[in-house]
Parts: sequence; C-alpha cells; structure tokens
Amino acid sequence: MAILYRLALAVATLSAGTAAAQTTLDFSTPWGENNFQAKAAREFARSVGEATDGNVQINVLNAGEIGVSGSQSMAAVETGIVQMADFLLFQQAGEERLLAIDTLPYLIQGQEEMAAFLEVASPVFDEIAARHNQKILYYVPWPSPGLFSEFEISTPEDLQGRRIRAFNPGSFEFLRRLGAAPLEMPWGDVVPALAAGTIDGVATSTSSGVIGKLWDMTPYFSPLQWSTSTDVVTVNLDAWNALSEEDQAAIEGVAETLVAKFWAQSAAEDAANTEILIENGITVLTPQDSLKAAMYEAGRGMWDTYIGRIPAAEPIIREYAAAVGK
Repeated sequence: MAILYRLALAVATLSAGTAAAQTTLDFSTPWGENNFQAKAAREFARSVGEATDGNVQINVLNAGEIGVSGSQSMAAVETGIVQMADFLLFQQAGEERLLAIDTLPYLIQGQEEMAAFLEVASPVFDEIAARHNQKILYYVPWPSPGLFSEFEISTPEDLQGRRIRAFNPGSFEFLRRLGAAPLEMPWGDVVPALAAGTIDGVATSTSSGVIGKLWDMTPYFSPLQWSTSTDVVTVNLDAWNALSEEDQAAIEGVAETLVAKFWAQSAAEDAANTEILIENGITVLTPQDSLKAAMYEAGRGMWDTYIGRIPAAEPIIREYAAAVGK
C-alpha cells in the first residue's frame, strides 16, 4: 500500500507540474468563422499546440465572441484583454498614424510588392508594436480591392459623382480625387445601403463581395487593385516573456513555416472568389488606360500629402519605391 501511495503521489505531483506549465492564450480575430484570415488563425493555433507539446494552447475567438472590434485589437493586446489578436494594420491608425501607410493608392499592389514593402517597413512596425507592449508574429495580406457597381466603370468619366462606399479614409480620399462622391461606412451597412439606393457601388475585395453576395445588387466588378493591405498577428509581450525559450522558438518556427501557406491561401481566395462572382452573373470589367492613368496620378498625389502629415513615412516610402522602381 505504501508503494502504491507513493506512486499515486508522484503521478499527482507530475500532473500538477504539467498543468502549471501549460499556458492558454486568447486570440481575438474580428473576422467571421469562414473568413480565410480566421481559418489561418485556427490553423496557427492548432500547429502551436502541436509544436509546443501542448504547453501553449491558443483559444481563437471569432468576431463578436469577446467584444473586441478590429479597430480595438491593438489596444486589447496592449492591455492584456486578449493575449493575441489578428487585425488590419490600417485600422490601428487611431493609435499610430503611420499604420495607415499601406492604404496609399498605387504604393503597394499585390503580394510581391507587399513582400518588398515589409522588407523596408517591418522594423518600424516592430518598434511600434513594442511601444504598445506586443510582438508581431506574422503578416497575411488581403486581396486587393476593386469596385462593385450598378454601372460599368472603365473610364474616369464613369466615376464622376457616383456614390461609392469607401472602406477607410485612404480609399475615401482616392475616390474623391477621381471625381466620385464616396461615403465611408462599415461593412455591416453596405448591403442595406445598396438595397435602399443610398450608394451606387462598393469598394471592397472579392472576398467581401462573395460573403455579401453582392451579385444580388451590383452586376459589375472592376478589379482596379489600387492598393494591398495586410493583417498582422501580434502577441502581448508580458504573455510572450512568460513563455519558455523553447516554446517561444517553437511558436516562431510555426509562424515561419505557415506564413507562405497563408499568403498562398490569400491569393487563391481572390482567384476562387472571382470565379464565384462570374458564376453568379457578375461581369468583370477591364479598366481602360485612361482610368489607370487617372488612378496613378491621384494615388501618387496622396503619397506627398501623407508624408506632409506624417514625416516618419518618407524614408519608408522612398526606400521601398526605389527598391520596386516606382
């Protein structure tokens, strides 16, 4: 009996030690369960659990589950409301104005240019994250936006006076410079606004177009692709520093391994969603050279305005633009 007692005590002690070593991190994502960014977050969480032998468990909370909106995400990680989050960089511009830089039209177009941009900008983003008590683990870009509309958009004249939903201040100013009459509104208001005739079109990605079934109200899509923005996944520094070096290395290894897959999923998402739009009756338009030229002029003009407001953006923009030949 004494031997059995000592064995039971040893097992209990080992179990308690194991439980104490396990860490659970809440990971907030503002996207719905079926969004490719949310799916990537869940795959990352599963892989971290496996790579750390269960020492680190990540609990992914989708949109609405914890009351953290996209624009509140960086602050929520900073204060420890959640230990991790996935969010659009530009939605944190209220905290750090420089984080809206990827919304500048014609600055970053597509994934190759986003990779080149992050080579230049990520050290600065790392510093910003550290100021807000967090560490960046990885980035996943979104498909570039286009315009869903009730009318054809192929020339600058097609946009004049049109009421287009803008998704951020950068897209609002860009559309305004092109002669449209943009209205900035959250995604949840888009479908009702289209149904009510409050807007004539919507600036958004193919992903949102499919999720919102915009073919029910807008027969045309123009893949103008004037910018590329990125999500970022961060972890609270206090939570990170509490992990063992082995678990930290395992998590960084998972991020490094999966990031290429997540970027490929983003690209595939855009192609697949374009096919879905076509299958549901959307006509995909090709912009004429005159519209491309007008967009380029409007976009480049916004770079200088942005630098005037945020001088810290100038060395990033200049170095990146030189690297990609813009």
